[in-house]
Amino acid sequence: MTRIIAHLFGLSRGRITAGFVVAAFLLAVSASGARGVEAASGLRVSAQGDCLRLRADAGFSGTVIGCIPDGSSLVGAGQQASADGLDWILVRWGEVIGWAASQYLIEESAPPAPAATTPVPPAPSVAATRVSTTLPLREPPAGGLTVGLVSFVTPRAVAAAQPFEVASLSVYDAATGRFMTYIPGSPVNTIGDDSLPAETVVFIRRRGDLPTTLPAPVPVTTMAGTPSALATPIPGGTAVGIAGTGDLAAFVSAQGFAVESVSVWDTASQRWLSHIVGAPEFANTLRTGLLNADSVVFAKRSVTAVTPAAGAPVASSGLNTVSYGPAAISFYYCTPGARNGSAGDGGGFCGYMANGERVHAGAASCAASYMGQRFLIAGDPLNRIYTCKDTGGAVTAGHRDIWFADSDEGGDWWRIVGTTAEIRVIVP
Repeated sequence: MTRIIAHLFGLSRGRITAGFVVAAFLLAVSASGARGVEAASGLRVSAQGDCLRLRADAGFSGTVIGCIPDGSSLVGAGQQASADGLDWILVRWGEVIGWAASQYLIEESAPPAPAATTPVPPAPSVAATRVSTTLPLREPPAGGLTVGLVSFVTPRAVAAAQPFEVASLSVYDAATGRFMTYIPGSPVNTIGDDSLPAETVVFIRRRGDLPTTLPAPVPVTTMAGTPSALATPIPGGTAVGIAGTGDLAAFVSAQGFAVESVSVWDTASQRWLSHIVGAPEFANTLRTGLLNADSVVFAKRSVTAVTPAAGAPVASSGLNTVSYGPAAISFYYCTPGARNGSAGDGGGFCGYMANGERVHAGAASCAASYMGQRFLIAGDPLNRIYTCKDTGGAVTAGHRDIWFADSDEGGDWWRIVGTTAEIRVIVP
């Protein structure tokens, strides 16, 4: 299977969770069903006033990743496929790549069809000041994780450039909701040896055991530098790039969109640091003086342009939430995966939960007093709403145990995220 990657912004989930927000578009093109077109071409949506759904895969089973307003201009990305009785074309709309039904697309040169609504073009993209991290990446402690942004280099070359023994290199596949992983020396990897696209976020795990004690984040000595202007994501989406400056306020101000939050991975302390715009300083872990100019930053765009007042509940994806502080996050699952060492609390949990429902994605096991509570995990890459629907003897206090279909999915999340995360409870 050939994979087309466009702006990978990602984290995973698993036995344990930490905070950060990411968005990604990694689209699969089936080698058996996809066929090439002669050249990329200009296209326009002609859907009689409706928006045209953009899907992660050709066919109605493909996950909807956007809905393009009628009259919008697109670029054909050079692939066609047939599925569900329709012809599908791989197209690029702004920063997003996906499959669209060809019957609703016309050549850009054709006379414009009457549109019932005013076309809304995708937000313009602005290139970041820097689009790649200098290799090697920051060296993590044994067993730790480091994060980088690379362009047009193979996973093998990225791993070989590190001064430490690499256990794994991962990138996030938003189409499947899983991480794709390269393990040096393994005969089978979910990432091929092709060059990664521009601005691919990579997560590299160093071999060894993580120390029991890690240092606190170290303040930077200078905040000089020119802040990068990141590409504008869709509302609620996340842009990724190099900060360009240690001045957090300047970085937020430089963006061409309303920023809801900024997150970075602190390699030394092995945790995510997050800054929620408008929240009081004490509520943020990414504070003034902790941003490095060469940090990989994840900036989430607000769903609305309104900045919450200091001390008010912070809106996440249009929801009001209040912080319950950091909590232990673990995972349990239905079936074992294909890889050893990815097991969480245990498998075989495929039946019914304490509330009588069958287990499903988004379900969580919590202390009995929290049953029915809906919450977000700060920085969750899936931006998923979790609900306490199950209980367990080992799940006490604020601990949240998240259900996954298999241990590989949960294990990938655990290897990427860490051991704790801030819980934000949804309030009316």
